[in-house]
Amino acid sequence: MSAIRACSPRVIRPRLSIRYQVLRRFESTASPSPAQSYRNLPPPPPPSFAKRNRWPIIWSGLALSLGLATGNFFNDLVAPQDLPAPGSPEDQQLLANLNAKLDDEFKVKVYRGKCLGVTKQLKGEAGGWVEIVPAPIEDQRIADDGLIDHMQGGKYLGVERIFWDRDEQRLIAIVWLGGALSGWPGVTHGGVLATVLTEKFALAAALAEGKNHSFSKAAIPQRMPGTGSHAKAYAPMSSPEEPAHLSLTYKKPAKTNNFYVIRVSPHYSEEGDDSDKLAPHKLRGGSEYEAILETLDAKTCILAKARFAPSSTAQKVEAKVIGGAQKGYSEFKEWMWPSRQKNSQI
Repeated sequence: MSAIRACSPRVIRPRLSIRYQVLRRFESTASPSPAQSYRNLPPPPPPSFAKRNRWPIIWSGLALSLGLATGNFFNDLVAPQDLPAPGSPEDQQLLANLNAKLDDEFKVKVYRGKCLGVTKQLKGEAGGWVEIVPAPIEDQRIADDGLIDHMQGGKYLGVERIFWDRDEQRLIAIVWLGGALSGWPGVTHGGVLATVLTEKFALAAALAEGKNHSFSKAAIPQRMPGTGSHAKAYAPMSSPEEPAHLSLTYKKPAKTNNFYVIRVSPHYSEEGDDSDKLAPHKLRGGSEYEAILETLDAKTCILAKARFAPSSTAQKVEAKVIGGAQKGYSEFKEWMWPSRQKNSQI
């Protein structure tokens, strides 16, 4: 220490108050220094197991959740839960929901509007669209041998709506394919689809031949088409005959538990049409129909064609006459012209 500082007069030093000196002396004796306080702190506790393994636990949980979701999905896909048995209360509730959903479908409302026959009524003409409805239960003449009668229930072919155009001989059916009709999980069996199309072919042929004459005239025109009573007709009383030949072309799988549209119309062979080559043998007489099975958004699933054998005596006689005339003309051409013209297309 220098002599100047030691000899510095006391008057030039700052004069501290007694309160400040007391507080400083109390702090120096009561509280330790920050460094000393830090050294006296207890060591922190070790981190818990969750903190030390936080990310492994998160990734393991995500992997487990994904595995459970995937397993349940494939379990329901391969072995779905049992659907309610036909006739059970659960099945009745399911059918009620399906009927309500089908009645609210846009296509059903459109065709029921056509069944009103507003234009026909205004022109005073008969004909037009009718809805084919099941026969009343009290009518014992109706044989319950239809496909729907044998496959009742929401898990089969529980509900459908059928419309028939009396002018152009066209049939429109909106059908339900239940979950129990699958051949592969989630996909309707091809044989079931063929059976459904066969029944619709036979129904169209029976209606076209006039086997059912219980058509009702169109109702009085309504302001909103489809809100009133529309033209209806009972299904044929006898079981329609199945087609003699049926050809199917599967375009797209038809999934179960969905509504589908079936369109059946007469087939008119055009010149140069090779459709007859699909048949193993050509039937003379009868009628031919073509059908399309499609989704509600008009995506084609199946193209079908059916040929019916002659049903009436007049058709059979006409077929024999045409066949005999063609055979006689072939024999006459073979005898009349030389061999170089034998294979001509005359």
